[in-house]
Amino acid sequence: MSLTHPTGDSGPPVAAQRLGWVTAGLLMVSVGLMVALGLSGPSAAVPEFSSAFPWPPYFTSAHLSELAVSGLAWLAVGLGGLGLAAALLAVRRGWRPRSRRLIIGCLLAVIALMLVPPLGSTDMLSYAIYGRIAALGHSAYVMTPAQLTATGDPVGRFSPPAWRDAHSVYGPLGTLSEQAASLLAGPSTAKTVFWLKVENALAFLAVALALDWLLRADPAARARAHLLWSVNPLMLWAVIGGGHIDGLAAAAGFLGLLCVRRLGALRGLAAGLLIGLAIAVKAPFAAFLLGPAWTARRSPRTLAGAALGTVAVVLPGYWLAGRPAITALVSRASGAPSLYQPWQLLTRVLPTHNTTQFTNTVALCAFAVLALVLLWRLPSGAADLPFARPVLAVSLAWLICTPQQRPWFDAMIFPLLAVMPVTRLDWIAVVRALAAAIAELPGVRYYLGLRPHRLEYLIGLTSRTIVPAILVAAAAALIWLCVTGHWQPDRRAGQAGGERPLPDLAASPSTG
Repeated sequence: MSLTHPTGDSGPPVAAQRLGWVTAGLLMVSVGLMVALGLSGPSAAVPEFSSAFPWPPYFTSAHLSELAVSGLAWLAVGLGGLGLAAALLAVRRGWRPRSRRLIIGCLLAVIALMLVPPLGSTDMLSYAIYGRIAALGHSAYVMTPAQLTATGDPVGRFSPPAWRDAHSVYGPLGTLSEQAASLLAGPSTAKTVFWLKVENALAFLAVALALDWLLRADPAARARAHLLWSVNPLMLWAVIGGGHIDGLAAAAGFLGLLCVRRLGALRGLAAGLLIGLAIAVKAPFAAFLLGPAWTARRSPRTLAGAALGTVAVVLPGYWLAGRPAITALVSRASGAPSLYQPWQLLTRVLPTHNTTQFTNTVALCAFAVLALVLLWRLPSGAADLPFARPVLAVSLAWLICTPQQRPWFDAMIFPLLAVMPVTRLDWIAVVRALAAAIAELPGVRYYLGLRPHRLEYLIGLTSRTIVPAILVAAAAALIWLCVTGHWQPDRRAGQAGGERPLPDLAASPSTG
């Protein structure tokens, strides 16, 4: 019996099943390494703060070298990305992991990462400090972490150096979520971090359950959706391990889109409220408004409900936060580019006096063009989920073109990608997320000053040259797909995987 052919009605192809089990092992090892990294305690990948034992997060003081920590982080993320790509391939070839097992795996991974310190970033310490500022009755858009530290506050003393003089750059509801965690925790950084992780965990699990329910009638699509979100190590690393606030915004925005699967004033209102919540956490989620706008374009009542819900959340939120919140939003939009953003390759060739202004201008123009191209050429989505395509098109264009590249930003598109038909866009999304994650490692201590010097050179070369080149290549591949319309993977693999076929977009561009 050939290992590359189906076994008949009794089960999936043997090769696909074996590949599936191997990839499941890779995913578990990846998450296990992440947890081990967190348990090892403060390091170049884990920020330092005092323990609140017996409260989480739990960690020891292993004092791992920067070389060991960097290697462990690279291995965890690398195996996770490899396992994810291989698992998606196995599903296309016929592997059908049980949904219950995937949900249990998601739950266990989320709980494990929720109980260890933040990984690969100091952002959660900043969240804790901004929440503490708000809990004390001050404005996180006026008072800086340095000013809180100067008062002798026990939370302020763990302020990350890069953000000591920076006001909060998040929306008013993002700050409110941080304030809620601080009120629950009191003057404890560790407890505040834990409650922030609880918030992210609930949001992450809400999306996982929503995807499972939405795609329950299609085993192939259901398995793929769980791989792209629920047990995706890259998203688990960014949203739960790193604890980034993007998880809250992604959950609110995606659940809001699901409200307009059917039309009606109340459904539109619910969609507007939830998408408004997402926007009031992070402003780029305004792209999600295209969902109800397109889906309900022939239903004035639904549109009115969505508009009312959005306004009812966003305007009061910013009004209560005051003008400093709007100033922070504008400053964030025009902030300095990431060190590994693709546009830096252009600035090396065309040096300018004001690199930031030049980069932001070029990026804005490129975003406008790419968004229009994707709205025209992106494959059609499922007929009962018309919101997915336009929102994915604009969100993806923003992620590719924004000078501020961060791996956790991609939490914006993975739930949307999970409800779209299988295409080669899956590989582009995985490559982008993996490359950006690697560029941030080890995360707490950036490559400048890492020891030994060869490690500093290697990570610096990766972050400033190799990763930008990969992101440019991913963008070029996306444009190639738009031009040729060759979105669908190998047709035989798609049929073996039970995927719905896509139209030939090269002959008939999508206008939906």
